[in-house]
Amino acid sequence: HRADLTPPALRADRILAFRQDANACRDALASAQFATVPVPNVSGPGACGYNDAVEVATSVYPASQPIPSSCALAAGLMLWERDVVAKAAQQRLGTTVTEIEIAGAPFQCRPIAGRHDHRLSEHAYANAIDIGGFKLADGRVVTIAQAWRRGSDQEKAFLRDVRGGACRYFQAVLSPDYNRDHANHLHFDLGRDKICR
Repeated sequence: HRADLTPPALRADRILAFRQDANACRDALASAQFATVPVPNVSGPGACGYNDAVEVATSVYPASQPIPSSCALAAGLMLWERDVVAKAAQQRLGTTVTEIEIAGAPFQCRPIAGRHDHRLSEHAYANAIDIGGFKLADGRVVTIAQAWRRGSDQEKAFLRDVRGGACRYFQAVLSPDYNRDHANHLHFDLGRDKICR
């Protein structure tokens, strides 16, 4: 019996397994041409921190800032960029994305906004990302804060497509439709709560 040396496929149905197997995750990203670089572990303050985090060195689109994250989150982000954002931008806006704007620091040691039980946010484990908007090849910038409710019909459709498409790759996908705390960004995470709103 020979060992199967084929790298695991980078697919949506593998993302949750990648949370437990960072090596398989990195192999899958590499096999899909997404090079990663390791990020030093962070311990604290308190229960915050992360191990085995990565930054994607060759992503579909550049980001406005580095994104240290769990490998599983990086895998979801690359699939979303490649399979959802690219298609939605072309179909809805007739152009391509040139940069994804990140809203706030990806790693934040804080509780979940708006909760009283002090449960830590997935940001406290580098297991969440907030998307603030998209720079486009035609010079436009489509932000969640401006375009979610007041953008053109095409911009609104694009943002709803990228929000809806993210639900295939992440456990929690939150938009301005969820609550006021998400009025200016899309929140994606791989925590325990399954929600798409």
